Amino acid sequence: MCRKAYGFKSRLPHVCKIHQQEEAALKIETFDREDHQKKVIAELDTETMERFRRQAARKISQEARIPGFRPGKAPYEVIRRMYGDEAIIEQAIGLMVDDVYPQVIKETQISPAGPGALEEVLSIDPPRFSFIIPLAPEVDLGDYRAIRADYVAPEIDDAKVEEVILRLQRRSATAEPVERASEQGDMVAAKFSGRLIKPDEGQEATLVEETSQQMIAGDASEHTDPNGNEWPFPGFSQVLIGLTAGETKVINYTFPVEADVIDDLNGKEAEFTLEVESVKSLTLPELNDEFAQSLGEYATIDALRNEIRTSLQENETQTYNRKYFDDLIATLVNGATVKYPPTLLQSEIDHMLEHFEEDLARDNLDLMLYLKTRDMTREQLIDQEVKPVAERSVTRQLVLEEFAYREEIQIKPEEVQMVYNMASAQAKGNQNLQGLGRGKLTNKQLTDTLARSTINEIFNQRLVNRLRAIATGEADKVEEIEQPVTEQAAEVEPATPSTEETTAPAE
Repeated sequence: MCRKAYGFKSRLPHVCKIHQQEEAALKIETFDREDHQKKVIAELDTETMERFRRQAARKISQEARIPGFRPGKAPYEVIRRMYGDEAIIEQAIGLMVDDVYPQVIKETQISPAGPGALEEVLSIDPPRFSFIIPLAPEVDLGDYRAIRADYVAPEIDDAKVEEVILRLQRRSATAEPVERASEQGDMVAAKFSGRLIKPDEGQEATLVEETSQQMIAGDASEHTDPNGNEWPFPGFSQVLIGLTAGETKVINYTFPVEADVIDDLNGKEAEFTLEVESVKSLTLPELNDEFAQSLGEYATIDALRNEIRTSLQENETQTYNRKYFDDLIATLVNGATVKYPPTLLQSEIDHMLEHFEEDLARDNLDLMLYLKTRDMTREQLIDQEVKPVAERSVTRQLVLEEFAYREEIQIKPEEVQMVYNMASAQAKGNQNLQGLGRGKLTNKQLTDTLARSTINEIFNQRLVNRLRAIATGEADKVEEIEQPVTEQAAEVEPATPSTEETTAPAE
């Protein structure tokens, strides 16, 4: 029985059942293969072959012009003389395979993951065929209910709020040049560049193109990347202390080797150059209600602090949740045993390549040009980069689908209808969305796209909530009370319309 949960888009092709007027007498042998497929040898009797030869002849006579006969009415011997036994047998084999394959599936009781393939015609008399049949994926989640991971929501302390306040003050500060070495909190203006000393073959040596920058000495919070790490390396802000105008400083730094981290900079030596242009002392504005009002609609400095605290809390909670659930899902996947046929992996590879080529096309590139710039073949791209990602994607998707099935995570039909009603109203009433869809999507398509996106987000949220309940030991105490779909849908940000479905819970 096929299981399908909202939020997951199955790419497994379905096997069509072909109507059969008369089942052939079959001798069947089955053999297990190591790649989660079965090899099936089917043998028919000679009488069956003769029946299909005549069916093939009729088909030929229906499709070809035979002088003196209406389509499909030419005698068998006439067709043999005109087209030969080889053409009739070739046509008969095609008809036979189409007719016999569903019977093979029925008699072997195999649950296929998709259409089988005719591997070989072993003999004509008697007819013997070898089929390769991909098996439906098998997922054993192991003792996933034993997964444990405490959920500790991050807290924003006063120091983090004051860091933001200080950065806002510096943006409004007055700067005055000083004839001394830079001190904590001074602004250092410098030409800054960075390069790898011994880059790998084909690796770009330049880390930072030479550019003029203004930097705050001794304050790491002013030099952080999107992940919160000090840029360009830990301790850089301290290097800015003690510099004087006109000085050139060269800093050598070796990036640490981090286990299990794929990074081109792991263990690499780098050289950074600072050509100091000026050192300035900053006079910060007074921290009062007037300062808060200058930054926006904040009546008091306390209102500004509260807004900053709320924003930091949201950002840190999102970051924490992302890592927490990524780790939980990784634990779930690592504890599972997954078997699937190569056809499923190939489908994912094809899917990824298709999207990659679409991305290249948006940049006015094609795959052949991209491969030339990287000096690699299509096969190398697939084996080295696409296939490993596809393997992880298929495994993850199958594990999450099985988890959702086991835990009975679903969205009820009436909830789906409610989401579609909300999406329809949103599509009609939101001018921006209407503009996005004009000329590309009809109102119905836009509604469908918005609804699918919202349903997927709601399903994903329920899945990770359930996983968290298991990991924190709450799942066995009380059944989780699901948030009403109306509230969840209201919390989901409308996505930019797209014809692509999301196929797995958000990472």
